[in-house]
Order: sequence, then structure tokens, then C-alpha cells
Amino acid sequence: MRKRIWDDIGTALLALLLSIVVWTNAMYQEDRPYEGTFPRPIPITVLDAPSGYVATNEPIQQVEVRIKTFSSRWDTLRVTDFNAVSDWSGLGEGMHAVPVEVTVSDPTVTILSVQPSTVYVRLEQVKQELKEVQVNLTNRDDVPLGYRIYAPEVKPEVVRVDGPSSLVDRVSHVRVAVSLLNERATIERDVAPLAVDEAGQAVPGVRLTPQTVSVTVVIERRQNYREVAVRVRTTGHPARGYYLSGVSVVPATVTIVGPPSVIDAMGGLIEVKDEIDISGATRMIAERMDLDLPEGVSVLDIREGETPSVLVTVSIDAMTGGITMDLPLGTKKLRSDLVARLSVSEIDVILTGPSVLLDELESDLLEAYVDLGGLGPGTHQVRPVVNLLVSQDSKLRDLVVSDISPKSVEVIITEPPEVTPTPTIDTTATGDLDMTPTITATRTVTGTVVATSPPTNALTATAAPGETPTRVGAGTP
Repeated sequence: MRKRIWDDIGTALLALLLSIVVWTNAMYQEDRPYEGTFPRPIPITVLDAPSGYVATNEPIQQVEVRIKTFSSRWDTLRVTDFNAVSDWSGLGEGMHAVPVEVTVSDPTVTILSVQPSTVYVRLEQVKQELKEVQVNLTNRDDVPLGYRIYAPEVKPEVVRVDGPSSLVDRVSHVRVAVSLLNERATIERDVAPLAVDEAGQAVPGVRLTPQTVSVTVVIERRQNYREVAVRVRTTGHPARGYYLSGVSVVPATVTIVGPPSVIDAMGGLIEVKDEIDISGATRMIAERMDLDLPEGVSVLDIREGETPSVLVTVSIDAMTGGITMDLPLGTKKLRSDLVARLSVSEIDVILTGPSVLLDELESDLLEAYVDLGGLGPGTHQVRPVVNLLVSQDSKLRDLVVSDISPKSVEVIITEPPEVTPTPTIDTTATGDLDMTPTITATRTVTGTVVATSPPTNALTATAAPGETPTRVGAGTP
């Protein structure tokens, strides 16, 4: 009895084992292992980086791994399942090759290879130095001579430079740049400093503390100097259809010098001596005009004996408008053995330009046509062309064709119909019978845009009195 029980247990265990093998084999067939490169790079974590050192090259920060795992696991793997480390403990100054070790948290994943498998790093000691801040004032020449520029002040006067010793040793000083363009009063601003070498070139790879410094540049106007704007006056009106569009003065401002009381009383403007007459003007006017200076006041930098003046330019432009014109539509470059029929005989043209020209524009100064060059028999969509006949009136250059309607025209091109002669007989007998026939033949072929009716041939015979008329040209009935 006991033996039988053990036999039954053995049989059950064997059956269980066989079922496990069968199930494992079935699962293996459905979910085979797959080898390949993980689709996303793995970031490298640096362990125990030595203090007081800094990497002066750019060591790699990511690796790619080739793995083997079941096909169903590929879609669920994440970057966080992997851990790539590079141990820098014990490293000193110089170049080092440090291996990269990659582990994975999933036991069903096998790491086959790592690329690259080594990190190359150059370490250098960190150095700190205090460097003087120098202020570079740019665009000094844009400040008029009537202003005084004082030496700039900077706070703090020194900054700390941190970085690899080789780079810190290259730093000659720290520079800040301040532009004086369009500045007429004291400047106070915070500026980011820049570490530079003796040649004035920037030194990258170092850190500055603080990252900004405060710069103050005092700019004052001298008591007997003043920068004033130049004002120009015009008189009259442009021609009909034109308007004054602008006045330009070069230079727009001048620096004057003279007694402080006179300078202060002038305000901020100075005028020219005369006015510019623009009566009836149709184009730009440019004149050099003398400045109207008070007694004892002169313009800075004017040579002795030279009259201070400015160049004045007055712009005159035409008033613009627009009109719509109906133009007859013609054809060009149609083959001589073809005829064409257009879907429209006229097009609408919108013109813009000076109103004075549009008011007097005649339609015979424009032409509209469709270019049929290279087109054969058939139906075509062709864009109309509008030309301004500038050769007849040069003022047409100021006009613009803004739009055309319709944008395209249907053109049907055909061969002209064949002509079949049709005889005509006059059988009326008058007076004496005259057997001499009088024949008149007319043949008309017209190749135009609209086809005409087929031409006819007319033959006329006249019989003398008392005789029977004879039919000519049509055969015997």
C-alpha cells in the first residue's frame, strides 16, 4: 500500500515537471529573448570627485548599452532602470581614463556591452585670484565737445576669479564696457564684467564673483557750451496734387559756444536766417542755409572765416489715389494660320499713383492683351497683360497697376473654316441678247477674333433680248 502511494506521488511530480517544461517551452516560443541597443542614452553619475580640482576638458556624460532580455520587456524598460557610474575617487591632477560601470535593476535584463566604456577626464587644481575692474568707455566721440566726461567710478573695484589654474593665470584684468552713445547726463548702471587676457581677448571657463558691478560716469555740460537743435521754416505751398512730406537738417544739432548768459537765454533751438520757398514745388528741394546766431555766439569746430550753415532737404511727394478703367482686350503673338475667340472683350484695371496724373490719364496710354505665343488649337486660360505706354509719356512711370479683373481669360483657338465657292446666276434677260457672259468672282477670307460667314463666289450671265439665258459655271441642268 505504501509503495503504491509513493508511486502515485512520483507520477504526480513527473506530470507536474513535464507540465512546467511544456509551459516554459510555450512561453519561450511566444516571448523569445531579444538582443539590441537600448534606444535612449544612460546618463553617467560621477562618484567621489576630488575636491579642489576641476575638469578642464569635456568628459562624456552619457553612454549607450547593448542588452538582452525578453521581447515583452523591451517596451516597459525605462532609463531609470539603469545606473551608470564613473568613480573618480583618488584621482589627482592630469589626464585619467575612468571605466564606466552600468547596472540594471531588472534581473531578466543582461547587459552585453557599454559604449563608450571609458571616460577620459583631465583634472586641474582650482585657483582663486582677485582682479582689478577696468572701465572701457565706448562712443566717446558721440558726446559733443560742450560736455565734460569725468573718470568713471566702479564698485567693487576688484572681483574674485575662480577656475582652473591655467585659465586664471591667463586673466590680466576684468573689464566692463559702458557706451556713451546719446548720453548727455550722468550714467549709473550695473554691468556684467568680463575676464580678459593681456591682448584684451575674453578668457572662457572662469567664474567671476560678483557677477555684476556698479559703474558711475559723470557727464556735465560746460557753462559756456550748449547743444541746440536747428529749426527750419518753409513758406508757400506745393503744386496742386503735391504735399510737403518732410524736412531734414544735417547736422540736426550743433554745439554752440559763447557767453553763459546768452547761451542760457537761447533755449534749445537755433534757426536759419531765411525761409525755404516751396511754392509750386513738385519735387525735392535741397539748399545750404546759414545759421542765425546771436552776437558773440559761434558754432564749435567751425574754421575761422567759415560761415556756419546746415544742409536742408525738403521732401515733396505727390498725393496718391486710385482709379478703375475699362480697357479693350486684344491678342498678341497668335499664329497666322489660327483664329482666337476671347471670353471677354474688356477687362477692369485698377491703377494707383499720383492723383494729378490719374485725373488726366487717357485710356489710349494703356494697352491690354493676352499673349498667345506658343499656344495651339484648344481652350486655354491666359492671364491678361497691361502695359503703360511710358514711351509716349514718361510720367506714367509713377503709376502702378494694382489689380486686373478677371485674373485670367478663356481663349478658344481654332483653325479657320474651309471656304467652299458658291456660284450665283442672274437669269434676267434685258434688251438684245448678248451671248458674252460677264463673270464677277469675289473671295473673302478673314482671320480675326470672331469668325465671319463662309465667303461666296458670284457668277453672272446676261442674255440678249429674245434669247434664252445660258447658265454658266454650274453645269447643264
